[in-house]
Amino acid sequence: MGQKISKETMELLAQLCEGATPRTGGEKMSDYFPKEGAEAIRLGALRPGPQQIMVPDRSNHEGHYVEAEWDATSRGFRYFSVDARGWVPVPKEDMLTWDLDLEWLMGWIGEQFGLSIPLSPKALSHDRLWHLGNPWIGKRRCALFFTRRLGFASGYDQVVDALQERSGEPAGVLLTTSRWTVRNARFPGNHRVMCLHDCFPPGEEHARIDLDAVARLLSGTAVHEREGPLHYSNDYSSITVNGRNFLFRGDKQKQVISVLINAWQRGESRVRTQEVLDSVDSNATQITKLFHRHPDWKELIGYGEGFCWLLI
Repeated sequence: MGQKISKETMELLAQLCEGATPRTGGEKMSDYFPKEGAEAIRLGALRPGPQQIMVPDRSNHEGHYVEAEWDATSRGFRYFSVDARGWVPVPKEDMLTWDLDLEWLMGWIGEQFGLSIPLSPKALSHDRLWHLGNPWIGKRRCALFFTRRLGFASGYDQVVDALQERSGEPAGVLLTTSRWTVRNARFPGNHRVMCLHDCFPPGEEHARIDLDAVARLLSGTAVHEREGPLHYSNDYSSITVNGRNFLFRGDKQKQVISVLINAWQRGESRVRTQEVLDSVDSNATQITKLFHRHPDWKELIGYGEGFCWLLI
C-alpha cells in the first residue's frame, strides 16, 4: 500500500464493485479501460480470474458474444462467425478475466483513514458489508464500514439487518461504491452513507479520501442532494428526468436502470446492451424483451446497434 492511484482507475474499481460478481473480461479491459486496467493490475487491485469461453464476435457490430472452442491444429481457440463467413481466431486477451481484489480496495480505504495495515475487515453481511475499524475522524472516533451494491433493494435490506444486530458502537460512516441519492436513507446506529466518489477532492489527479468531507457528513453539515436533470429513489423504482417521472416495478428493470444511471454519471454516453443484461443476470437477450410490458420505457432508454443509454 502507500501507492498512488488515479481517480480514473479508482472509478473503474468502484464500477466493478457494483457488479453481481466483481469481475471484468479481458476484452472490456483492452477495448475500454487499457490504461486504467494496466494500473489496477500493476497495483494488485485486479488479479487474474478464470478463463472465459464466451467471447465477443469481433466481426459483428451488434456486440454479440459467441462460444469459443479449442482448435488442435492451430493450438488456439476460435469461433465461427456468420459475418466473417468462417472461423476466427480468438485474441488471447478476449479469453482473460480479471477479478477485483476487495481486500485490496478495503485496505486502501483503511489506509486513507489511518487504520493499521494490513487491515482485517470483518464481514457483517456476506459479500455486502464489512466493518473496517474505528478510526479517528476529526476529534471523534467513528465506526467505518464498507458496503457495495447498496443501491439494490436487497442490498439495502441486508445492510440494515446486519447493523440492527450491532449495538454500543459510535455512529459512523458507511462508505459505498454505489452512486445513489442518500438523503432519505436511515440506518440503525445513526450511521451515515457516503459514496466513495464523493470523497475525492475535485481538481486532483490521484484518488484521495477527503477526511474533512467525511467529518462534515458526520456533523450534519454536508450537502447530499446533487443538482442536475436526473433524480431517482434509493431503489431505482422512481426516476425523474428533466421533470418527467418514470416508475418501475420489476427487480430486473430497476437493476438495469441503476446500471444505466451509473454509466451516465461516469460520463459514458452508451453501454453495450449485452453487458448490461449480463450484469443483472437477466435471461432476456434483448432489452426490448425485458421492458416490453412497461408503457413508456422507450422515452427514458435509447437503444440500437448493440448499445443502450439513458435519454437525458
